[in-house]
Amino acid sequence: MKDLIISKKMTDKEEKYIRKQLRSYNLKIAPPNQEYINKSVSLVLKDKNNSVYGGLIGTIYRACLFIDILWVTENKRGLGYGKELLIEGEQIAKDEACTFIHLDTFSFQAPDFYQGNGYEIYGVLDLYSDGVKRFYLKKEL
Repeated sequence: MKDLIISKKMTDKEEKYIRKQLRSYNLKIAPPNQEYINKSVSLVLKDKNNSVYGGLIGTIYRACLFIDILWVTENKRGLGYGKELLIEGEQIAKDEACTFIHLDTFSFQAPDFYQGNGYEIYGVLDLYSDGVKRFYLKKEL
């Protein structure tokens, strides 16, 4: 008889524990060749009143930066702020001795933006039922 159950509800504490356990296993099996193991990158775009208009959130791990989120509010898009955030993130990656950056974006988001900034598509997931595609991009530093 099974003594474990699968719950459809997860607490923040449980999620943190599961993430920590996977990272611990990964580090044991394939330790990074860098002094730092996992470093967050957080950039926020705001005005003098501290109103937020965008940001970049990522993680440096194993000599690469993974950009999880790059967002600029709609009324500030096309003004170069996204590119500025990207350039600043790339500089942080270089300063941390990263050799590349990778990210993903949907077809309705920003694949052209990233390609225009030197990122190359290395994979496409095109199985969504509504025709949306997910692009996986990278840039060597």
